[in-house]
Amino acid sequence: MLCVAALGPQRDARAGAWTLPPGQSEFWATTSIAAAGSAFGPGYELRDGASYRKVEQNVLFEHGAMDGLTLLLGTQFLAVTITGPQRTQYAGPGYTDVGGRVRLMQGEGWVVAAQVVARAPGVGDARSRAAVGYRDWEADLRLMVGADFPLGGWPAFLDVALAQRQRFGDPPDELRLDATLGLGVMPGLLLLLQSFNVMSEGAGEGADFAVSYEYYKAQAAVLLEVNGQLSLSMAAFATVLARNFPQENGLVLAARYRF
Repeated sequence: MLCVAALGPQRDARAGAWTLPPGQSEFWATTSIAAAGSAFGPGYELRDGASYRKVEQNVLFEHGAMDGLTLLLGTQFLAVTITGPQRTQYAGPGYTDVGGRVRLMQGEGWVVAAQVVARAPGVGDARSRAAVGYRDWEADLRLMVGADFPLGGWPAFLDVALAQRQRFGDPPDELRLDATLGLGVMPGLLLLLQSFNVMSEGAGEGADFAVSYEYYKAQAAVLLEVNGQLSLSMAAFATVLARNFPQENGLVLAARYRF
């Protein structure tokens, strides 16, 4: 969930819409720890819901293949436990992502890019309810806009991404809107305020996706650049509003290595 953004030495803050320079690579390792004990109902009211705990370990590799083109490869490990009388759990592979980001337009301090990612499920024949939502192929089609600008005397950026998430199975397709405001408060230290918004395009199929849903998450993060290659990050997120969706809150820890 953490936006791939960093504050380099003697550079302005750069948003995730930018492509990597040719020959440059980045490796991200991200751990997300989340839990829910209540849920938002059809009228956005908060009420008791299914309790669960979820840990996601994600690794992402990005490589600047040529000017204006970045290739990416990612994979995921999941550990999900649904608590309560009908306790169930799943631990194993999640999604594997393969795709690329291409620069469409660029000006002084701004960029427009498109990103296409194919997502292959790794849960196999796991029938546990804890694996619901991770069983089907997906495609993420994303239009990204980023801009650099000064804010209060500090370098800053705004990154906005509009995405169509095609889901090939029982879950419904989704419209996604993500936004990140980054502020370089000192050399090597970046503060991020992020919003992640998801709206299903109607209901899906089967009992688990019988109703439409939407959710809106807010996240605050800090990213510290240890040196020119290594950066460390910590974030906290919360579901501030939703419809027919759990109130999921958690932490994200991340490390990036650039080479």
